[in-house]
Amino acid sequence: MPSEIIACEKCLNGLSQEEIDDVNHWRCLNESMWSTVPAVQVVAYRMLSKIRSEGWPQDLLDMMYLEEEVLTWAKKDSEVENKSILEKKSHIDSNGVELSAGDSVVLIKDLKVKGASFVAKRGTAVRNISLVHDNPAHIEGKVNGQQIVILTEYVKK
Repeated sequence: MPSEIIACEKCLNGLSQEEIDDVNHWRCLNESMWSTVPAVQVVAYRMLSKIRSEGWPQDLLDMMYLEEEVLTWAKKDSEVENKSILEKKSHIDSNGVELSAGDSVVLIKDLKVKGASFVAKRGTAVRNISLVHDNPAHIEGKVNGQQIVILTEYVKK
């Protein structure tokens, strides 16, 4: 598999940075992600994953298709990044966006509320959430006037 790509200077600098200054520069990935060159696909996947909190990159990731071996290659280094995100004890929604106390989120799935006689419907807005400090996978918020614990994987900001 070829492992080299041609990239502009701005892209080369962005690949090595942890924080991305000009996120809109990466809109070129909208077309690059469809390349048949595995190295280009891997770089597109990794960069889209890195900036997924912007919203539009997550949409592209949802559309992107990679062969199994290319996907494994693309995720190789991102698994280390994901572990470091969890080690920081940050609360991350289903799209990879960091959540903060007081944020508003939307449920992405119908959730049966344990200990209650209702189902929290998909699309329900949960405002002014609070974070469960000892568990980054949980947040708290009010749904139908009742305070409940919600898994972060079932919400989006």
